[in-house]
Amino acid sequence: MDDNFAFLLPVVLSLFGVAFLVVARYGNRAALFWGGGYLCAALGFLAPLLLAVLPAPVVALAAEAVFVCAFLLYSQALICHFNAPRILALRCAIAVLGYAAIAVAVLGAGSLRYELFLSDITCGLLLVAAMVSIRFRLRAPVDKALFAASVYVVLETLVRTLVFFYMAGTPAIDDFVGSPYAYVMQITSTVGALLLALTALASVALRILDGHRKDAEEDPLTGLLNRRGFEQFIGEGGRTARNEAAIIVADIDWFKAINDHFGHAAGDEAIREVARLLRAVSWPGLAVARFGGEEFIAYLPNCRLPDAHMLANTVRIALAERDLSGIGIDRAITASFGVAVTAAGDHTIHDAISRADRLLYLAKSSGRNRVVSNAAEGVQPAAGPRLFVVRD
Repeated sequence: MDDNFAFLLPVVLSLFGVAFLVVARYGNRAALFWGGGYLCAALGFLAPLLLAVLPAPVVALAAEAVFVCAFLLYSQALICHFNAPRILALRCAIAVLGYAAIAVAVLGAGSLRYELFLSDITCGLLLVAAMVSIRFRLRAPVDKALFAASVYVVLETLVRTLVFFYMAGTPAIDDFVGSPYAYVMQITSTVGALLLALTALASVALRILDGHRKDAEEDPLTGLLNRRGFEQFIGEGGRTARNEAAIIVADIDWFKAINDHFGHAAGDEAIREVARLLRAVSWPGLAVARFGGEEFIAYLPNCRLPDAHMLANTVRIALAERDLSGIGIDRAITASFGVAVTAAGDHTIHDAISRADRLLYLAKSSGRNRVVSNAAEGVQPAAGPRLFVVRD
């Protein structure tokens, strides 16, 4: 039974290693390190099979090398997953010094007790170093679960090795296979490997899904929401907010001429510049999207028309005064704005967007570089609509 269990562990580790490598093909670098780590661990547990053809010290050194490598890869996977400081020099120093101490225990003292103690301490310290680096980057529940699984692995490793160190005598390296410690190690390592692998797989899979969602809902040029992302942000089919919300629609003036005269690269930079200005608008719950080409839309919840008009005009002035020589444009660029607010009779937010679009067209047709808003949008007072136009 012990032999069957000893054979099962490297199989399980290998399966997880392959699974992570398959996931890594979807562009997740952390999965690549997880996969490498689990395959190394599988090789480490298979190393005793070499005792039939190689001396015990050689087998021990080979096994410890791949175990240290496995935990170095685990630590790299955690750091890569959370985009934390790499502290590569520290982790490599732990691995090198730890393995050197293990080699002394194996070749100099021939002590299984000291070998396993130093090996487990080295592997535990490698994980601890990574956990210290990522400790302030835990956001999602699955990431906290991954951190908790790492804590379990460290505690299990350190407690097991300390118990063995103080309770064991001085067994020889040859006595490892079939020893009670080897059996306990296989059981506890299996539990730790399963916990770490399952939480890591879940965390990596969610990161991949979140990346695909981000790609589907974010404009790659500006980092703003795209049309789909905007709809998702508004939510529930674009229903209007309970309180008054404002819509600002903006369009860069004479954008084709910018592309023709300065080149498409400069045109892309102009789009990014407008995006930066709109994103910098200070308003709670602001959502800014690029709806295509040179057209932008901003959603400001709980915002009255005068406030939205003032914010749009602030962006307009800031853009017109921007020095764009650094991006290859030697003249000012301007934009036109249409501003509208939601009304009681609106079925969806798109009713307000349509009104803002009409006002944008009015701003374009009446000279460009201006903000046009209608104080009577959705109200229609007896005296007729009051049209507000702000321009240079």
